[in-house]
Amino acid sequence: MGKTNALGRGLGNLIPIDSRNKTISPDEHSNLREIKISEIKTNPNQPRKSFSHDSILELAETIKQHGVIQPIIVKKNENGYELVSGERRVRACKEAGFIKIPAIIKNYTEPESIEIAIIENIQRENLNPIEEAQAYQNLSEKLSVKISEIATKMGKNRSTIANLIRLLQLPESIKDHIKAGKLSEGQARPLLSIGDRKKMENIAELIIKNSWTARQVEEQVSKITEGKTSVAAAKQKKQEPSIQQLENKIRNKLSAKVSISHNANTGKGKIILSYANLAGMERILENLGIKQ
Repeated sequence: MGKTNALGRGLGNLIPIDSRNKTISPDEHSNLREIKISEIKTNPNQPRKSFSHDSILELAETIKQHGVIQPIIVKKNENGYELVSGERRVRACKEAGFIKIPAIIKNYTEPESIEIAIIENIQRENLNPIEEAQAYQNLSEKLSVKISEIATKMGKNRSTIANLIRLLQLPESIKDHIKAGKLSEGQARPLLSIGDRKKMENIAELIIKNSWTARQVEEQVSKITEGKTSVAAAKQKKQEPSIQQLENKIRNKLSAKVSISHNANTGKGKIILSYANLAGMERILENLGIKQ
């Protein structure tokens, strides 16, 4: 009885109650329902891939006391319902022993469902940087949405989202450290300049062991990349300091890996910009002021 009342209190905040203290029929009030949790299928576009069991237990206790104040969002399909957003609430309700949960039913198209699922979860859930980056990349690739458009939708700077997506180029072990909270985005991002997977992993371990700040990481990475540039320069004869400085300026301006090959005798050469995915290419083009 207590569980039913707790859920009822949450739903009562959302569905009008008449003078006889009875809930108005859902047919008379929008698309809000109480639906069976067993009929809900998880969303393949859910950005969050891992859920803390402790946080689910805490939410379950809160729901037992106060009910589900914020309904989940689902869309109807032939086998029941597909979850659009609110997987933590669904898991917590299961943990609390509830059979039903308040839900808003939407008639989303598949593209709308993907977009809403990703955006709703980014806004409402405490995603780690890798989960958030993957969500943005999925939104960009699955719906062919530009990074600038995503930035507008999310109310963030384009560079903020582009830098997050860049984290996906890191080795899996480093991404795992970020997911676990051992490395921050600011500590991990400079590692991308190293290029060598093993060296990145070694530096990542040193960051964790020595609790380096993002600034200290940048200094360590700078020493490595400068040494790498010196070796490459020696192999190509002697690269002028001005060329090396120019590489660094272009790299910082475009947030991209850059290589300049210059022949001092003829004055000829080439500039090579590298990117790991379409989002990276788009970032370079936007920084160059080129619209697709």
